[in-house]
Amino acid sequence: MKMILTGILGCFCALPVSAQLSFSSVQDIWKYADAHNIQITSANASDKEATLNIRQAKGALLPTVSANGNYTDNIKLQSTLIPAHLFDQTAPDGTFYEATFGKRYNYNAAANVQLDLINTKNWFAIKTAKLDKEIASLNIQKIKRDLYEQLANIYYSYLLANEAEKLTLFNAATMDTVFSSVQHKYNDGSVSEVTMNNAAINKEKAAKNLLTATQNKLLQLNNLQQMLNTGESIGISEQNATPYIPQPFGTDPDVTIAYEELLKSRAQWQSSKAAYVPTLSAVYQYNRLISTDHFMQFSNSNDLPSQYWGLRLSVPIFSGNSRHYNVQKAKIDMELKQQQYQSAGLQSQLTNQNILISYNTAFKDMEKAKGILAMYRSNDIHATQLLNEGAISIDDRLKYYSDMITNQQEYLQSMSDYFIQSYRLQIRTINIY
Repeated sequence: MKMILTGILGCFCALPVSAQLSFSSVQDIWKYADAHNIQITSANASDKEATLNIRQAKGALLPTVSANGNYTDNIKLQSTLIPAHLFDQTAPDGTFYEATFGKRYNYNAAANVQLDLINTKNWFAIKTAKLDKEIASLNIQKIKRDLYEQLANIYYSYLLANEAEKLTLFNAATMDTVFSSVQHKYNDGSVSEVTMNNAAINKEKAAKNLLTATQNKLLQLNNLQQMLNTGESIGISEQNATPYIPQPFGTDPDVTIAYEELLKSRAQWQSSKAAYVPTLSAVYQYNRLISTDHFMQFSNSNDLPSQYWGLRLSVPIFSGNSRHYNVQKAKIDMELKQQQYQSAGLQSQLTNQNILISYNTAFKDMEKAKGILAMYRSNDIHATQLLNEGAISIDDRLKYYSDMITNQQEYLQSMSDYFIQSYRLQIRTINIY
C-alpha cells in the first residue's frame, strides 16, 4: 500500500506546475472578471457599436454625393419618319422622309449632390442613437452587477464549503477516537452490537460529509474558472466573516435604463409626429454627354454638357392614415415606459431597504450561531472526557455528538444567509462603472 501511494505521489510531482490565480477577496475576483469575462467583453463591443451608430446618424446630415456614368453602343439607330412638307411645301400630304438621328457611340457622366436642409427624421435619428449609446453603457453596468452576483455566490459558496470541511475534519477525528474506544469496549463485551453499529454509522457519515465538503470546494473552483474564462488553477485565501460597513446605495442601473428607455420612447413619439413635417432639400446636378460615330475617338464628337441646381420640397399629404396610427402606438409605448420607470424606482428603493434589514438580521444570527456552536463543541469535548472517565455511557456520548452535528447544520445555514445578504448589500452599494 505504501509503495502505491509513493508511486501516485511521484506521478503528481512529475506533472508540470501550472500558473495559479490567487484571490483574497470577492473584489479581486470582480476586478479580474472586468477584463476577462466574455459577457462583459460582449457588452463593451455593443457599446462601441452604439458609438458608431451615433456617427452614422450624424452622417445623414452631410450632403449626399453620387457619380455615375454609362456607355451606349447604338448598333443600329432607329429611323424616324418626318413629314415631307416640312422641307418641301409642294410635297403631297402623307409623304414622309425617313431620317436617322444620333450617333452610334454615346458616353455619359453625371454628378449629383443633395443636401437635406430640413429633415426632422435625421434629427430624431441622432437623438435616438445617443439614447441607445447611453442605454448600451448602462447595460454594461447591469451585466456587471448580475455577473458580480454570480461570482459572489460562487466565492461565498466556496468559503461556506471550506468552513464545512473544517467542521467535518473535526467531526471525522472525533468519531475516529470514539469508534476506536467503542470497538475496544465491544471486543471486551461491555457494549452491545447496536451501540457498536451506531458508532460505525456516525464514523462513516463523518467521512462521507468530509468528502462532500471537499468535492464541493473543487466544484466551486471549477465554476469560478468558467465564469472568469480561464484555464489556470485558482487559489482563494481564507477570509473571516467580518461586518460590512454599509455605504450609501449606488445608482440602480435598472432604474437608469428605465429612464433612458422612457426618453427614447418619447423621442420616437416625437419622430412619428414629425412624419407630417415637409422635407426641404437642395439639389445640384452636372451632366455631360459625348456622342461620336467612332469608338473611343473624340476628335469629331459632340460634347453636350448640362447642369442645374434647385430646391426640392416634399410635402407628405396622405399615406393611408398610417402616420396617425404610428403616432398613437408610439404614444401608448411612451406612457407604458413612464409607468415602468416609476415602478422601477419604487421597487429599487424597497429592495434596498429589504436588503439592509436582511443583512443586519443575518449578521446578528450568524454571530449568535457562532456562540451556540462554540458551546456545543465545548459540550462535545467534555463528553469525550466524561466517556474516558467512565462517567457517561457510549450512547450518551453519541447523543452529544449528534446534537453538535445538528447545530453545525444550523450554523452553516446562518453563515450561508449572511454571505448571501452580504454580497447583495455590497453589490447594491458599490459604484459599478
